[in-house]
Amino acid sequence: MKLSTPHIPKELDADVALSVLISHIGSVTGGKFSYSYEFTGVSQRTASGDELLVDIKNKSNAELSIKFSLKRDSLYHILPEYLFHPLDCYLGTNGDSDEFDLRYKEQEEQRNKALIYFNPFDRHFQDMKVNYQRRLNENIFSENSFLSDFISDGYGINRDNPFIKAVSPCLVWLRNYRGNDAMVETALKYAFGRRTEISKSITTDDVPFSDRINSEIGRTFDDLYCGPSFKDKVIVWTVFFHIRIDSSVEIDEYETRTKEFAVFFTAWFLPVGARLEVDFGDRSAAPILSDADTGSSVFLNYSTQLI
Repeated sequence: MKLSTPHIPKELDADVALSVLISHIGSVTGGKFSYSYEFTGVSQRTASGDELLVDIKNKSNAELSIKFSLKRDSLYHILPEYLFHPLDCYLGTNGDSDEFDLRYKEQEEQRNKALIYFNPFDRHFQDMKVNYQRRLNENIFSENSFLSDFISDGYGINRDNPFIKAVSPCLVWLRNYRGNDAMVETALKYAFGRRTEISKSITTDDVPFSDRINSEIGRTFDDLYCGPSFKDKVIVWTVFFHIRIDSSVEIDEYETRTKEFAVFFTAWFLPVGARLEVDFGDRSAAPILSDADTGSSVFLNYSTQLI
């Protein structure tokens, strides 16, 4: 399989990019690839940002090989320099460019030998970081679950409700878009899927006045009445989602879950004064005319009297 070099934003942390890339390449190649790391040192990252460079070697007669160039420190960079190079390695060159170049070449050779020696250890530590980042991606940062849990912590939200769980990633939108029509529709599709009919309407409700309005002004208006009711315009979002129902037990379960979801969604996603109404069923299902398993019981046929 021939792979092309991916475009990786410079702003993306290299460890995050690595965890995603290695998992993706492993899935598309069936794990038939090899990879290596090159560590150029954090000084490079300080100078030009945390950019991950990827070199892909696709050969028809060889296994896919990938080299990741990271602006991270090897053990060579971390350990004291005098363990590998004399501190006065350039002493006495006195402007002699040939001598300087010779000593520089010797220093680079020693550097490369040290990097090769420490490479197995560097790879092990980097693989540990990648695996840890992958775990964070899959179990904590997946679908905004970390932020959603943080936002809703302490509010007694039932995350065992599948509809509430499905819409939880949308909680991060509420700060800027709560009540926005497009956001509401999108969040409802997160909860119920694409086979969902969503509509918005404005209805008028008769809201009863309080029977009694107390007053602290000399307690002379304690029995003041203000009429039976007033009319209030309310925004109503209506959802109908298609689902197959096989038993009355499922109907009871869906009714319980949708009622709980409607209360949650109204409180968190809709503007004040709006409400959500949820219904479900299968409008496209054909009527059951007989017992499909045995075919012996016919519920409705040409001889059935309808009147």
